[in-house]
Order: sequence, then C-alpha cells, then structure tokens
Amino acid sequence: MKTYRPDKNGLLTLRVLILLVSLILFGIVKYYIPVDILVFIITIAIVTVDIFTMFIYLPFFFRYLSYTSDGKEITRHSGVFMKTHQTVQYSSVQYTTVITTPFSQYTGLNFVVLFVYGGQMQVMFLDQKDAREILSHARFNEFGEV
Repeated sequence: MKTYRPDKNGLLTLRVLILLVSLILFGIVKYYIPVDILVFIITIAIVTVDIFTMFIYLPFFFRYLSYTSDGKEITRHSGVFMKTHQTVQYSSVQYTTVITTPFSQYTGLNFVVLFVYGGQMQVMFLDQKDAREILSHARFNEFGEV
C-alpha cells in the first residue's frame, strides 16, 4: 500500500496566487470606488478572507489530503471540516486526464482526473513522479490488465 501526499510547493503557489489576486482586487476597488471608507471596509474584508484562507484553511486542507493505492484501487482522504473518503478501482477507469502547468515540477500543480462510470476522482497537487505513477496504474488497468 503506497500513500501519496500533496506537494508542499502547491501550498506556496496557491498562497502567491491568492496574494496576486488580492492585489488586483485592491487596485480595482481603489480605482472604481471613490469613497475612502468603503475602500477601507472592502480592504479589511479582503485581508480577513486572505488570512483565513492562506494561513488556516489551506494548511489544514493540505495536511488532511492524501491518497492511498494498493495497485487495484486508489482512495482519496480529504476534508477540513468534514472528512471524506472516495475510492475508485483502477479497473473501472474509463479514461484519464492529466493537467499540468508550466514549471509544474516547481509549483506542485499536477492533477490527474480519473473518470469512472457515473463520476470522477480528482487527484490534486501531486509532484510529477507521483502523478506519473498513478497515471500508469490507471492506464495499465484501463486495458483490462491486472
């Protein structure tokens, strides 16, 4: 049984993206809203949401997200407030999609989506080696081989 954990670079990348989006929002608010007190209130709201997301929610999300595979099936364990477990047998995978970003070996933004009858499982924030390994299990079993 092998356990896969999300790449910690994914957490850092998400924090940087949230910071960039927030800076853009600050600029838009400052440009379009002429009332300084409204700009201040909106800025405080954005900063509060950012702090909660970047330093409370995302670290817990990455801490509790894991995948276990025994070669026949993969199970996703996740959830910050409510724990969920989703299991997919590799033999039931119809097709797969791999999503990577430029410089994904540094950002940790590698995703494998396993499409099964009636649903899908998203395997998120893996390093490239783990994503290739999970994909090889899914493709190996797509053709009925065990």
